[in-house]
Amino acid sequence: SSDLIHWEKAGIILTRGIPDSYDGICPATGSVLHFNDKYWLAYTGNWNGPIPTVAIAQSDDLFNWKKIPENPVTRIDERFYAGTIFPGDRNWLHWRDPFLFTDRGKVFHYVCAKRKDGWGTLGYAETTDMRHWKVLPPPEVEPVVAELECPQVYKYENKYYLVFSSCTDLFSKFIQQKYQFPKNRWTCFSMVGESIYGPFKMIGDGVVIPYDYPVQPYACQVVFFHQKPFLMGTVWNDLQDFVTDPIPLQFSEFGLKVQE
Repeated sequence: SSDLIHWEKAGIILTRGIPDSYDGICPATGSVLHFNDKYWLAYTGNWNGPIPTVAIAQSDDLFNWKKIPENPVTRIDERFYAGTIFPGDRNWLHWRDPFLFTDRGKVFHYVCAKRKDGWGTLGYAETTDMRHWKVLPPPEVEPVVAELECPQVYKYENKYYLVFSSCTDLFSKFIQQKYQFPKNRWTCFSMVGESIYGPFKMIGDGVVIPYDYPVQPYACQVVFFHQKPFLMGTVWNDLQDFVTDPIPLQFSEFGLKVQE
């Protein structure tokens, strides 16, 4: 695309692995980073399987990709993250939706993960070569929701913004009642932090997309185009699911909001 509205399909870039492999169920949500003169795609392997993983594919041109032999590069480290399913959870473990970023000459990823006490958090790992990764303790994230799907963190001026998708039913009862969340609304939220390590806190209800907005996408991604931020996500539709046109965003002291 040259405008984020009109797109030309370029075909499938990854297929799932053999049954019982690290990505034998479904290669899913991830992100791409240009590092050391190559493109790297971190993706979810077996997102709803018994052993969720993060894997890496590499490309020279963004069209042709190869999975690296070191896969999978990360999985749940039970020293820091929950390796069991909690009562009331959806019936799978949480280590998915990797988001790649660089800091101080290293590459890191966040993933949707679960603290050992059951609250949602950011899974955190680092590498210097994209092939060998070390899982680290989670950044400090306010314990208000059970899952932070498709997490991303962006710096704007002197603040850091954590953007994630979740369901209103997965928030704490206190938050649901305080902000009168509607039942079973799957949407995008944000938190504000002081650094890439947090602490990230929800300012107000954290809702990014107004309830009355014409489209209600999920699994949203922030896209910077011509140096301006936009939100894009998937709208589930009975006739046909679709990806939204770019939705203008604004950063504020209260978090990330759809631009009025």
